[in-house]
Amino acid sequence: MKNRRRFLKTFLAGGAAVSSGSIASANNLPKIQLVDRRMLGRTGSEVSILGLGLGSAFTGPYKDDIEAGHALLNRALEHGINYWDTSRGYGPSESMIGPVVEKNRDKIFLVSKSGGRTYDDFMRDVEESLKNLRTDYLDILHMWNLKADENLDTMQRGAFKAVTKLKDQKVIRNYGVTGHSGAKILMQAIERFDPDTMLTVYPCTRDDNGRYEDELLPLAQERKMGVIAMKMVRRARNADLKGSDLIRYALSLDGVSSAIVGLDTLGHLNENIEMATNFQPMLGDERAQLHRDAVHGLRNIPSPWEHPNYVDGSLA
Repeated sequence: MKNRRRFLKTFLAGGAAVSSGSIASANNLPKIQLVDRRMLGRTGSEVSILGLGLGSAFTGPYKDDIEAGHALLNRALEHGINYWDTSRGYGPSESMIGPVVEKNRDKIFLVSKSGGRTYDDFMRDVEESLKNLRTDYLDILHMWNLKADENLDTMQRGAFKAVTKLKDQKVIRNYGVTGHSGAKILMQAIERFDPDTMLTVYPCTRDDNGRYEDELLPLAQERKMGVIAMKMVRRARNADLKGSDLIRYALSLDGVSSAIVGLDTLGHLNENIEMATNFQPMLGDERAQLHRDAVHGLRNIPSPWEHPNYVDGSLA
């Protein structure tokens, strides 16, 4: 018994010494930089200006290496990246991130989407999303991928009816619309559904002859909507343009709260974290020059989302 007590005393003393040493070492480590946050419109929530796009840029590299994917997600959380964007249409994405969401739900502003247009299809999607994501609520649920010829009357009777019920039941806290088929249909949807948020394209090429920036964005601001940018770097992967500059362009637009970027490698994540920490917006002249450079550099690279068979979430 004496020997056991002596062993425990020595073990605990050693553990205390190790702990003290660990604390001292930790105090000498550089402080982890947290990305900036902005209020997301009338949602009342602050979100990281850099959001995680968890479509195929994430699922492709990590579907067969879940541990590495989870490590990347946890690294993003360490830097305060709380805006996580997934969808029922992103293959295994929801199931892949579910275990990390379950352990860190209070740290994550969780967003999913449904392409269902009828009431029943939309409700089934939400039920599946909640199960896969291991949660009982979503911070935003988006009515996904509005097309230029969308029948908003059908959506009014179907998906929007479901959204209204889900929000009343507090299964979703906010609802929104997404699309990249021109500014007009999104403006019509805003007038019809008065969504809390909108996710759409803000590349520096100023798509749709600038209407996303010049007409759609002011309308969203007037309605106090939260605006999330996407597709900033998708076309530029084969051009001589710096990805973080393209994201910075979108984040410099008045009214954009966050920009989602495909989470693929640690190197890209770190580069974007650096850009989004103590963020420095581009001035007007700088944005104009980047626009000219991008239009020239991408003149032979069409926007992939303009192709009729394009599937959203294929790359950020």
